[in-house]
Amino acid sequence: MAKADLHCHSKYSNRPSEWFLKKMGTSESYTEPETIYQMAKERSMNFVTITDHNEIEGSLKLAEKYSDAFTGVETTTYFPEDNCKIHLLIYGLTPSQFEEIQNIRRNIYTLREYVVDQGLTYSVAHGLSSVDGKLSINHLEKLSLLFDVFETINGARGRAGNNVWYQYLKHLNRDKFHELQQKHGIIPISDDSWAKSFTGGSDDHAGLHIGKTYTLANATAADDFLTQIRTGKSFAEGRSGDFTGLVFTVYKVALEFSKNKSRQINTALPLYNLLDFIFSERKPSLMDRFSLAMLKTDSSNSVKRHLAELIEEIRKQEASSIDKNLDLFYAKVSEISDEVIAKHIDALRKNLTNGNFDKIVADISSILPALFLLVPFFSSLKNSNDDRPLISKVEKSIPIKSDKKILWFSDTFSELNGVTVTLKKLGWKFWANDINVRFAVALLEDELSDELPPNVMNLKTCYHFEIPYYNQYKFKVPSILKALREINEYEPDEIFVSTPGPIGMLGVITAKLFSIPLTGIYHTDFSMELDELVEEDNIVEAMEGYSRWYYSIMDEIKVPTESYMDILEERGLDRSKMSIFPRHLDNDIFAYHPPEKWNGSNLHLPDGLNLIYVGRVSKDKNLEFLINVYREVRKQCDDINLIVAGSGPYLEEMKAALNDKRVVFTGRLPNETMPMIYSQAHTLVFPSITDTYGMAVLEAQCCELPAIVSDQGGPKEIIEDGKTGSVLPALKLDSWVNAILDMNDLVMNRPEEYKQIRTIARQRAVKMSGWEAVLKQLTREELVPGSNGITK
Repeated sequence: MAKADLHCHSKYSNRPSEWFLKKMGTSESYTEPETIYQMAKERSMNFVTITDHNEIEGSLKLAEKYSDAFTGVETTTYFPEDNCKIHLLIYGLTPSQFEEIQNIRRNIYTLREYVVDQGLTYSVAHGLSSVDGKLSINHLEKLSLLFDVFETINGARGRAGNNVWYQYLKHLNRDKFHELQQKHGIIPISDDSWAKSFTGGSDDHAGLHIGKTYTLANATAADDFLTQIRTGKSFAEGRSGDFTGLVFTVYKVALEFSKNKSRQINTALPLYNLLDFIFSERKPSLMDRFSLAMLKTDSSNSVKRHLAELIEEIRKQEASSIDKNLDLFYAKVSEISDEVIAKHIDALRKNLTNGNFDKIVADISSILPALFLLVPFFSSLKNSNDDRPLISKVEKSIPIKSDKKILWFSDTFSELNGVTVTLKKLGWKFWANDINVRFAVALLEDELSDELPPNVMNLKTCYHFEIPYYNQYKFKVPSILKALREINEYEPDEIFVSTPGPIGMLGVITAKLFSIPLTGIYHTDFSMELDELVEEDNIVEAMEGYSRWYYSIMDEIKVPTESYMDILEERGLDRSKMSIFPRHLDNDIFAYHPPEKWNGSNLHLPDGLNLIYVGRVSKDKNLEFLINVYREVRKQCDDINLIVAGSGPYLEEMKAALNDKRVVFTGRLPNETMPMIYSQAHTLVFPSITDTYGMAVLEAQCCELPAIVSDQGGPKEIIEDGKTGSVLPALKLDSWVNAILDMNDLVMNRPEEYKQIRTIARQRAVKMSGWEAVLKQLTREELVPGSNGITK
């Protein structure tokens, strides 16, 4: 089989599409036609062409010089009804045919007739990549009627778009074609136009990937090769592109631009020398080596030092390749940005802690150079994914469906809290059902354990520290470029975010850069919690303002309860974006355990009435109020115990306040032991007014345990007041004391009524926590289990 890269650009293409290059005023490419020819032949291409934008000169030079080269052009044409731009690759044309094409190319219908009448070989370029943002499914349907040959692997476009376009074209049939003809009134080229021919090309602009994407056909001469394409006997192979390839193209074109300008950039700059070493085979001079040695010893400028180290590393390689150099460059830029960001966040944190507010603005401003270093990567990633909405629409029309991939970001995944418990349970359930959901988290070495589900994407961090007021939480800043590369390899279709911290913000950035739907899960009312923990109103107001902004940019907001929908609407969020986020609980595990299972166990609770609190031991859980309630209850009933199951920043203080032999602090308990504890208790007391849901309340109810909760927050929606427990006014001491004493009376004197409460509690909780309902709500569709891309 013969091979040819049917899409590449030379210095005769002069209009860049990348905004970064437009701002610099560069040409689209600086690659010499002869360089393209030599690189193509070195990479085993049998035939060579060049497809410059609306220019034929580069390809004409090669065709005149070499018998295995032929002319080519990437012609910009338009649908006259709305001026939507389309790129059509045309091959084997003469200079006079090129001139005629230039005259008629403004109308795609006229151009199609001319190309067919002249017997020219063509291919519709990068079908799902919109040139001007106007491309729609209607245009794609018209293209499938107008033309028979399509580029299905474009080396500058992503794998997802290439594959979806190929599958769409591959699944066209006679019936579908008849339907499209009736819809658009376009007569196809041939009687079996639904059977397409496919081509591939690198779409290279910088001499980096020529010949890595190509077209195959059974031919021994260039004319035969073009005939095979035209008659539907070709196919595409090779690499698809990603955002890193586009970044390096930008850098290479910028380097060539500087070399071709009369006023060059300062060639003594480390970045200039670095790019020169990466993209060429230049050996360092004596002066280069001296400059590198000086830069490596410059402790005042870590960026220059890192670049010098990278240049030296590349220079030491005996058999250097561009691909390997680019990988080294990406890794080093990641290190540089991580180091600079970590350094400045550390300074910002220290100034906040020490109250040096005058330096904070300077700290924030000093991070900007590091962020600017990331701009080409962000821009390229966004550019590479601008067409994701269109790709998703086309994918839905293909008979064979691929698994939807959800990437779920959370700043917490190892701590003791409701968010972590919920996400871990979901993670294991997704894994067990082979559903393609992964959790993007940042776990340190000491946080890794067997409790973690296998579908975790553990992102590298560049900085972390403990958060004031939440000393069991670590604030973790992800390594942005390392994370983006890993995320890009996964190719998510949708993003979920559970927390508004750095990992959650990375999820937001990912959704925007990938142009995919973004769903926010409202687990925690941070501003309410802070209000309970700190006295500074400005901190609480700042958190509330940030939280409101954060959730306002979501496409959808999953909220635990109807009451919190009301709360968030009052705070200014759009209720039309909100829907209920149901919680999953394994009802087979969380169930009542009879006495024969826990008698003699080391988890055996003391005799008497056992009140139990389960959750994080923190002031924001309203535990000072619980202390007062218990003290009052003990005055009237001597044999009532309080079990505190959990850990947190208020633990030691609470122990000191409740110096009572009937108070038991269990510490943090494994999740699988909790049903045993719930089964021995008589009432759950949960006074929190900041919980958006209250997983402990749902767990207790599943284990047939009545609960007493506040009338503020989400837990009140789990309880049916008077039937499965009590919903009481928050902070009203007498009401809580009386409710506990009433429950004691039920247990001791009216066991049948107490048993009925337990039975109803279980029935209601099971209905609220079914796995199927959770799946349907989270994904907005019935998920069919499929490959999750992870080897079990």
